[in-house]
Amino acid sequence: MMGGLAQRLFSQQLFQPLADALLTPTETAVLWGLHHPYWLGAIAILMVIGLQVGVSLAGQLVRRILKEIGRSPFSLGRWLFHKTTVRDPSPDQKLETILNRLNSLQEEQASLLAEFREQLSDRE
Repeated sequence: MMGGLAQRLFSQQLFQPLADALLTPTETAVLWGLHHPYWLGAIAILMVIGLQVGVSLAGQLVRRILKEIGRSPFSLGRWLFHKTTVRDPSPDQKLETILNRLNSLQEEQASLLAEFREQLSDRE
C-alpha cells in the first residue's frame, strides 16, 4: 500500500510539469469546469449577469453622451445670452442716471421756455 502511494506521488511529480506544458490555460479551465460542474454553473451565471450589467452601463453612457451632445447648442446659446445681457445696475447707478436725465430735461425745458417767450414777444 505504501509503495503504491509513493509511486503515485512520484509519477504525479514527474509528469505534472509535462502535463502543464502540454495543456493550454483554456484546456485546463475546461477540464476544471468538467470536474466541478456546480462551480462552473455558478461562474457562468455570474458572467452572464456581469455581461448584462456591462452592456446596460455602456448603453446608459452612450445615451447620456448623445443627450449632452444634443443639448450643447442650447446650453451654449443660453450661456452666451446670459453673458451678453445687461445686468441690472446698482441703486446708486440708477439714481445717477435719473438725476442726469432730470438735469437734461430741465435744461431742455429752460431752452423751450426761452424760445416760447421769444415767440410771444415777436407776436406782440
